[in-house]
Order: sequence, then C-alpha cells, then structure tokens
Amino acid sequence: MRRLLKRRTWRIRGNNAAEASMIVALAAIVLPLLLFAGASWIAYGETRREVEERMARTLDLVYGNVRTTFETQSLVISNTRAILEEYGSASAIRENEERIHAKLRRLVADLPQIEGVWVLDADARPLASTNLYPVPRDLVASDRSYFVAHRDGARRHISEVLRGRALANEFFQYSERRDRPDGSFDGLIAVSVPPSYFTTQFSQISESKSYTAAIVRADGEVLARFPAIAGRGSRLADDTGFMRAIAAEPAAGRYTTERSGFDGVARIFTYRKLPDEPVYVALGVAQASIRDAWLASMASHLVFGVPATLCLVLLALVAARRAVQESDALARLREEQDRSARAEESLRQAQKMNAVGQLTAGIAHDFNNLLTGIGGALEMIRRRTAEPSPDVERFIELGRNGVARAATLTQRLLAFSRQQPLQIESIDANRLVTGMSELLRRTLGEKVRIETVLGGGLWRARADVAQLESAILNLAINGRDAMPEGGALTIETANAHLDDAYAAANVEVTPGQYVLIAVSDTGTGMEPEVIARAFEPFFTTKQRGQGTGLGLSMAFGYVKQVGGHLKIYSEVGHGTTVKLYLPRALGEADVVPEKTIAPVPRMGDGPVILVVEDDPVVRDFAVSACHELGCTVHQAGSGAEALAVLEANSDIALLFTDIGLPGAMNGRQLADAATARRPALKVLFTTGYTANAIVHHGMLDPGVNFIGKPFSIAALAAKIKGMGF
Repeated sequence: MRRLLKRRTWRIRGNNAAEASMIVALAAIVLPLLLFAGASWIAYGETRREVEERMARTLDLVYGNVRTTFETQSLVISNTRAILEEYGSASAIRENEERIHAKLRRLVADLPQIEGVWVLDADARPLASTNLYPVPRDLVASDRSYFVAHRDGARRHISEVLRGRALANEFFQYSERRDRPDGSFDGLIAVSVPPSYFTTQFSQISESKSYTAAIVRADGEVLARFPAIAGRGSRLADDTGFMRAIAAEPAAGRYTTERSGFDGVARIFTYRKLPDEPVYVALGVAQASIRDAWLASMASHLVFGVPATLCLVLLALVAARRAVQESDALARLREEQDRSARAEESLRQAQKMNAVGQLTAGIAHDFNNLLTGIGGALEMIRRRTAEPSPDVERFIELGRNGVARAATLTQRLLAFSRQQPLQIESIDANRLVTGMSELLRRTLGEKVRIETVLGGGLWRARADVAQLESAILNLAINGRDAMPEGGALTIETANAHLDDAYAAANVEVTPGQYVLIAVSDTGTGMEPEVIARAFEPFFTTKQRGQGTGLGLSMAFGYVKQVGGHLKIYSEVGHGTTVKLYLPRALGEADVVPEKTIAPVPRMGDGPVILVVEDDPVVRDFAVSACHELGCTVHQAGSGAEALAVLEANSDIALLFTDIGLPGAMNGRQLADAATARRPALKVLFTTGYTANAIVHHGMLDPGVNFIGKPFSIAALAAKIKGMGF
C-alpha cells in the first residue's frame, strides 16, 4: 500500500513537472509570439500613421505648386486682358498683332509653366499668340470644347488635354471669355499649360516610385499624372473611388482603391480641391508599400524573437532597450520631419514671392512708360499755359498728384520684385535712426511714444539710405495704425549673427554677420495666417482706402535685394516686432554729399542730344522736354536707327537712351557701339525698371548715369547739369 501511494505521488509530481515544463515551454513560445504579435500590430499602426503623415505633407507641397501655377495663369489672363483693352476691337487687335505678340512674349518669358497664350475672336480664329507670329489665318478652333463652352456663356473654362494643331504639342487650356460692351460674345483668352510641367514637378516631389500624383477635373478628366500611363484613357468613370469620394466630400478627403483604373495597383489616396476652380490635386501611395515598410521595420524584431524563446528575461531586457532606442530614434525622426516641414514651407513661400515679383516687375515697366507720357503731358500743358484759370491750375495739380502717387506705387512694386536700382553705401544705422526721430514724431502724432535703443559698438551696414529710410517709415506707420489708442514704438539697433541652424530654417538667409534694426509696437498683433501673407503685395488688413498693402512687401523686396533678411514676430494682443537684418559692411563709412536739384537751364544753352526711345509717347515727351531745356534734339526709335543718326550728325554730345529697345541691340549695347565710335560722347540711360544691362546684384554699374521713369523736366535738367553740360 505504501509503495502504491509512493508510486502515485511520484506520478502526480512527474505529471505536475511535465505540465510545468510544458507550460514553461509554451510560455517560452507563446509569450514571445504574443509580444511579437502585439508589437507587430503597434508597429503596423505606427507605420501606417507615418505614411499618412508623409502623404499629407507631400500633398501640401504638390497642392501649393499646383495652386500657384493656376493663380499665375489667372494673373497672365488678367494682364493679357489689360493689354488688349488698349486696342479694343478684333480688327484693331489683328492690325497690332506684332506689338501684342511682343508684349505677350515678355509677359510669359520667365514662366516655364505656360506653353503659350492665345487670343481668339468670336469666330474661333486666332488674333494673336505668344507662340506664332503671324498667327495662321486658316486655323479655326470652333470645335474645341473650351470655345464651345465660352460661346455658350461660360466665363471660365479648363479644357481636357488637347493636341495642338499648329505646333502638335500637348496641353490643356485655362481660358476666360471676352465680351463686347453690349455683353455679347467677343472671343476668349486661353493660356496653354503643358501636362509635362506638372509631371516633372511631381517626379521631383515624390519620395519613391510607390507615389502617384494627379490633377483631375471635377468631371473625372485627368489633366496631368505621374507616372504617366501611355495608351490609357484620360477620363475616370463615375463608379471609380475618386468620383465617389468627391461626391461625398467635395472639398477634401481620403479613399482607398483595391485596383487602380490606370495600372491595377491598390492604393490609398488623399485629395484636395483648388479654391474657385473645378480641379482636384490627388496623391496616392501603394498599399503594398505600407506592408513592405512594416515588414522591414519588423524584420529586426525577429532577431530578438529566437533568443526570447530561450530566455524571457533576456527578451525583456532587449525589448526594453530596443523600446528606448526606438523612442529616441522616433523623437529624432519627428524632430527632423518638423525641421524639413519648416524648410519646405519657407521654400514654397520664397518661390511664390519670386513668381509674383516677376509678374509685378513686368506690370511696373509698362505702367512707368504710361506715367512718363501722362506726367510729361501735364507738365507741358502747364508750361504752355501762360496764366491758367484757378480751375485749370487745380485740375493740372490733381493730375500731377495722381501721377506722383502712381509713380510711388510702381516704385514699391519694383522694390518688392527686387528690380529697383540701388545706391549701396556703408552707413551708420545709429546715425540714420537718430536723424529720422523728428520725422517720425511729426508723422506718427502725439499718441505714439517713440523710443530708440541704440546698440554700442554698432557695425556699419550695407544699404541704400533712401530705401532704408522709406522701409523704416513704412514699418513705423504700420505700427501706429496697429495702435489706434496710442502706445509705444521702439526702434532698436544691434549687432547680430545668423548661424547655420537659422539659415537652414530660412532658405534665403546666408549665415554671417548682420546689423539689426528692429521696429516694435504695442498694438493689436497679427494672427499666424496674417503673418504668412504679410509680405504679399496688395495684402492688407486695413480698411479700404487706408493703405495699399505695399509697405511690408516693399521693405521685404528691398532688404532681400541688398542681401539681408526680414522677419516678423507677433503675438495677438501684445504687439509686433519687425526685424531688418542688413549685411555688415567692411570698410569706412561713405560720405554722402547733400542732394540738390539743379535749376532748369535757360533756352538755347543746352547740349545737342540724341533721344532713343521705342515708345512713341515717351519719346515725344523726352524730345519736348529736351527742347524745353534749350537743347538741339535728334530722335530715333531703335539702336540701328540711332547709329545712323549719330553718323550723320557729328555735333551730338549726349546720348539719352532707353535700355529696353526693340531688335537685336538694347540700350547698353547701343551706348557701347556709340562710344566706341565717339569716345567723347556722354550717355544717359532711362528705363521703367531695373535691367541687367546696367544693374548687377541690385546696384548700378560704376560710371553709369541713370534717370528712372517717370521723370520730370526739372529732374532731367538736374541730371544733364550734373553730367557737366
């Protein structure tokens, strides 16, 4: 009996030991598997979230590029419409086709996203184009969808991808209707956009081959896609995931497809609609790429999975250590992603400002020519009227004030676009701020208390004195307007050093030493979205009629042109600080002579002048102004004509030429050719905006005499007098 009990006890203990061993073995296998399964589930969710976050950031970048391109097309159409308004009817446009063709080519010369601009009449026949001159008279677009849409009343239209009949190129049209004064159809203006431009942009943005990007019209028409699929239809069916998604969420959303209609790949898509346009920007990533990324991240876990079956403690230590490492790596990754996102946003903003700057420079050029003619005509009327009545005197003065205000507006546009010729000097910022104190007190009024904090041992800065004073004055006026009940305005100077880390977050900044001028107010402050648009031209938060929206944009363009940096810091309810960083000047401060305006010379004692100007209105005023100064005047409309006149008249002492001339010879080339033949000949340049022919890195070339448009007779007299005549 005792032996039986002993045997049963042994069996029970043996069974318990076996069960315990089996439990331990199972635990050694199951527990790591459970841990691995849990880690896998977490890792998959994290991988998917990271992919979706990257998709969101990439879509932001793609969307910004596409939106900027469509806004550029709208601006080009607006400028084209302004050009055509000068001629009116279709017959007048056709008669002036060559002039319109040249203006349109200048308008889009620096815009690679635009294939061309076409102007069609009410019969679908081309009137003018950037691509061809003269346009083919037998070319008819009456069967094109965009023409039919405008003929039937549509104001704006985006066509499907077409193949050109004149140049056999692929494009889609962004077009707007033109109406006669009575409201009837008078044709259209169309901007041709090549899908290949977007394909190239998308290929540069995409992080891997698993990404796809597309621009799709609201009716499913695909305008551009990366990667392009040859031989496939361009229209999405109504039952596709995209069409169902935009029907449910028209503004923005996300959807998945089990099989793409283009290449059969299952993808996750996110999309967003452009404002005021029936166009969507969509970005997709292959679902297989998420699985591959997850498997790649989990492969390292398997290395620790086998040892974990042998030793749970070792597994716990390894897992804990790995968790710490992954946490640190994830924190570094997120920090790097945040830094990259800030750099991308800064780059997008810089590209946007550059694109707008190029357009505004072209507008300012033509506008300055018009202002020269208008202002000159008013000045001649005043000089030709011996004793004008008070009403006539008042109206002439109103016109002259309008021209002066418009000229200031164009100067600010040119400053924003970095096309303003600058007189760069080595200045003492403390002396400049001190000298402006009285002007600021008179301008800002008694409610605003002005304080200056001048840095000791301040470096000299490289700057244009007049433009810098204007920028500080604009910032001070903005600060006053932000303090309607009064407050404190502080102007501070200091030495500053912008390091590599700051330059990495602000793409246009060059690391180095700068002189800081900070203008601070205690006003209402600005929201982050207002700060993001503060430097855009014509953007303002003031009431209508209280500001042009060009003060900050002018300061921004000027500071960038001299190689500096401008930054806004603001907190709602506490005020705003605008910091201007000017490059440090190495060398002695320049002594700037006092500027004086020379009196108008007496009749008959002026030099013999050759006026070269392609615009007949501006040329007529320039010739009349020179006659008014007592000069003998010859005139020419091009470089070749000017050289012929110079050969025929040996007494010409001064060449007064526009820089932008038609033909193969610009104003600088004409001056070089003329002075090579006549070394004693003096040259005076004029233009409506900065041209690289005489201005480099924002500064006039040494020894160049220059007068900007629009100019007055008195200013021209002072310039000629200053040249030794």
